[in-house]
Amino acid sequence: MNRAIISFCILFGLAINANAQVSSSKNQVDTNDVLLHFVLPPLEVLFENAKKGPSWELYTLKIEELNRKVLTEKRSWYQFVDFFGTYQYGVVGMNSYTDLGSSYPLIYQNSGGEQIWYNAGASIRFPLDKLVDKRNRTKAQKLTVKQAEKEMEVWYEDRQMQIIELYVKSEEMLNNLKSAIEQYALSQAQYEMAEKDYIMGSINISALGIAKGQQVMAIQQIGKIKSELKTAILKLEIISCTKLLDK
Repeated sequence: MNRAIISFCILFGLAINANAQVSSSKNQVDTNDVLLHFVLPPLEVLFENAKKGPSWELYTLKIEELNRKVLTEKRSWYQFVDFFGTYQYGVVGMNSYTDLGSSYPLIYQNSGGEQIWYNAGASIRFPLDKLVDKRNRTKAQKLTVKQAEKEMEVWYEDRQMQIIELYVKSEEMLNNLKSAIEQYALSQAQYEMAEKDYIMGSINISALGIAKGQQVMAIQQIGKIKSELKTAILKLEIISCTKLLDK
């Protein structure tokens, strides 16, 4: 009788202590948790989506700007040619007089008419320093574009490596999470069996405590793995510009 009362008190204390752990375990092993059903998209999708980020856009704008500078350099021969033209319009008047002698008065005459003046032409200058070096300047500008394109390729390769590392890390954590959940299910079953054995007197309180400790460790391991997995997925979202978790 006394043993039954003692057993009941011990189990009551363990139940109170385990209640928070079990409640926590239900949250950690919630079957509706998005991490338990998470599936990684193909790597090719993440690689392609990485081009939608601001870094890729920045390189694209830089290359476009440099290409326009190449075009400007190719057209620089325009500066060697000058066109000019003038246009004038007006009325030209002329006054004159005729002197026929002292016996006659002076005869004044006025004549005039509308006239238009215009002039057009072109001039060509030959600055030898610019003409001789024009081809070299154009080639140098094209090399600048090529350099920017290579920088873009190097950045993209580095971003792909980062995506691969996080992708593999996420896969590893997903497998570890699956194993941890299986381990928790096993520890839960062992603890329930240990409770029955303790009530029946088959094991002592120490054995029951060991079973409970294994259950708690399994819960803690699930929480740790889920934390690492979520961190890896969120980092993968940022560098790949891809939405992976719904919440």
